[in-house]
Amino acid sequence: MKLNPAAIDHRPCIGWDIGGAHLKVARIDANGRLQQAAQYATPLWQGLDALHEQFARVGRDLGGGRVYHGLTMTGELVDVFADREQGVNGLLDLFESAFPGQSAAVYSSDGCFLPLPEARRHWHSVASANWHATASLAARFETRGILVDIGSTTTDLVPFAAGLARHRGNTDQERLAQDELVYTGVVRTPVMALAERVPFAGRWQNLAADFFATTADVYRVLDELRDGDDLMDPADHGGKQRVDSLRRLARMLGMDCNPAMEPDLCTFATFLADRQLELIEGSLERLLADLPAFRGAPIVGAGSGRFLARRLAARRDCRYVDFRDLIGRDTEGAATCATAVAVAMLVQAGQA
Repeated sequence: MKLNPAAIDHRPCIGWDIGGAHLKVARIDANGRLQQAAQYATPLWQGLDALHEQFARVGRDLGGGRVYHGLTMTGELVDVFADREQGVNGLLDLFESAFPGQSAAVYSSDGCFLPLPEARRHWHSVASANWHATASLAARFETRGILVDIGSTTTDLVPFAAGLARHRGNTDQERLAQDELVYTGVVRTPVMALAERVPFAGRWQNLAADFFATTADVYRVLDELRDGDDLMDPADHGGKQRVDSLRRLARMLGMDCNPAMEPDLCTFATFLADRQLELIEGSLERLLADLPAFRGAPIVGAGSGRFLARRLAARRDCRYVDFRDLIGRDTEGAATCATAVAVAMLVQAGQA
């Protein structure tokens, strides 16, 4: 079921991307201008209280007046829920309790917005459909391309052309099998997921298979991660200064940190960043082997890790388009919160 465009009435719209680690929110005015885009830490695996608090906070900041809400989610995956159906319903329950009686619809992976009761019945089509919304919006601005949305935890690789997403998988399992979903991101991915053996101080050595450091440490050391994109607790719940990240990276090597080893640790961090990019590029190459028509297509970069998407485009000698430039909005956070921006703009248009 598609919403009737007349029902939207071009009112201001708020887009919500309810993730397992972050809540991303974007508000556009009645003329389609992006007013604000921001993300908030909501680690749902610790319980739903943080999401409840952020709903209340954002409602106070952005929800005034007559607005329409567009929702998408991935938070149904977290293990506080027994399964995805319970997760979808639990997140919608929380949203409805925070915004009772307000007009809202949920984006589905078939390109429709479903009213909340219907979204509950068709929970399988609204679960983890945010990538489809972002690619569908990109397809309205660019003739063809590949969305490379690199977030805190995962990477989406979505070809699009002629106004439509050209994906082959719908569910997470299908998309993992088709190399359209890569479970690697620039904040929460454990360093041990990137490599088993690494170069350090002129020789190769094994890496500790323990949760001592994450990719946030890598990109803090390399000065590539914005503070606003780095909202999660470090692995040891310690500090977020460069020296703290160097200490955690040294622990991955079975060492304590000292100032003399900083150059070697920076080289180690660069290796890990290159390795993560190789993982993403490997999935992209396998995807393109099945879709050769997209070879050389522009890469549209979104998410907090879009600096890697830019690097990927340079390695492959293809044009790079930043999501923020694509939609012509320079609001801070527009590309980091691309999914929330997409559902806000699509729901205001009245169709997906």
